[in-house]
Amino acid sequence: MKPYIQLVIKKQWFAYFIFILTIMLALGALWIAHKSASQTFKIPIAVQDMSHSKSSKQLIHQMDSSPYVEIQYLSKDDFYIDDLVKKKEVMVSLQIPKDFNSKLKNNNLKSSIPLYGRDDFIGSIAVEIVSRSLYEQQIPYIIQEHLDDMNQTKSHSDIQNQYYKDTPKSQLTTHSITQNANQSISIGVVFACVIMVSAIQILLHQRLKQNAPLQRLFLTNHSQLKLYSTYVVTHVFILIIILIGISLVIHQPLSIFFYLKSLIILVIYELGIALLLFKINVLSHRIFMAIVYAIVMSVIYLWIQL
Repeated sequence: MKPYIQLVIKKQWFAYFIFILTIMLALGALWIAHKSASQTFKIPIAVQDMSHSKSSKQLIHQMDSSPYVEIQYLSKDDFYIDDLVKKKEVMVSLQIPKDFNSKLKNNNLKSSIPLYGRDDFIGSIAVEIVSRSLYEQQIPYIIQEHLDDMNQTKSHSDIQNQYYKDTPKSQLTTHSITQNANQSISIGVVFACVIMVSAIQILLHQRLKQNAPLQRLFLTNHSQLKLYSTYVVTHVFILIIILIGISLVIHQPLSIFFYLKSLIILVIYELGIALLLFKINVLSHRIFMAIVYAIVMSVIYLWIQL
C-alpha cells in the first residue's frame, strides 16, 4: 500500500491543505451568516437621555440588559425623536426628561416621558420592556414611601439593595441534553453544505488523472481497488473528523448510529467522486457531474436527518 499512500496522500499534501482550508472558510462563512441572522431579531429602542443622572443611566442599563434589545442613543439635538419610528428604523423611541430623577423620587412619572412606538406586535413588546424597566425602578421608591408612612425610616440605597437581594430569581432551569441524538437537522444542514463544498476535490486532485501512468499501474493485481480505497478512506477520514468537530462546536452529542449513517453516506459519496475522477476524461464534464452528484448526496444526507 506504500506506493498508493505516496501517490494519493504524500504527493497531494498541498491539495489536501487547500481542500481542508476551503471547507473551513465555508464553515466560517456559515457561522458569520448565522450570527448576522441572529442579530436581526433584536428590538431596536432609541433613547434620548436629557437627564444624564444615575437613575436615567440605570433605566437605560435595565432595558439594555435584555438580550433581545438593542439601544440606540440619540443626541440632545435630535428634536423629532418620533421620526425614527415613522421611518421604521426603531420600534420605540423615548426621551428621558431633565427632571427624571426628581419625578422618579416623587412617583410622578405619568405623562412625563415622551414615548413613541409602532402599532404592531413587536412595538407592543418594546413598549412593555420600557414599562417594565420603569416599574422596576419605581418599586424601591414606593417601598420607601410606605416605610415613611409607617415611621420606619430607611435610606433609598438600603431599600434598593434589599429589594434586589430578595427579588426571587426565575425558577425555570435549563437542562442540557446528555442523551446522544440519532438525528440532528442543524448539524445535517451544516454538513450537507460541507459535502457540497467538498466537490472541489475533483479539481484539486486532477493531477491524479493521468491515463498512461494509471494504465501501467492497473496492470498489477488489485491495484485499482487499492488506489480507490486509499483515496476514499483518506477523504472519508477527513470529512468524519470535520463532522465530529462540528458536533463539538455546536455542543450537540451524537450517537454512534448517527456517525454510522454519516459514514455510509460519505463512503458512497467518495466512491462516486473517485469513479468520476479516474474514469471521466474531460475536466469540464468531471466538474459538472461532481457538482450535481454532491448536491444529490447532500439532499440525501439532509433527508435522513428529518
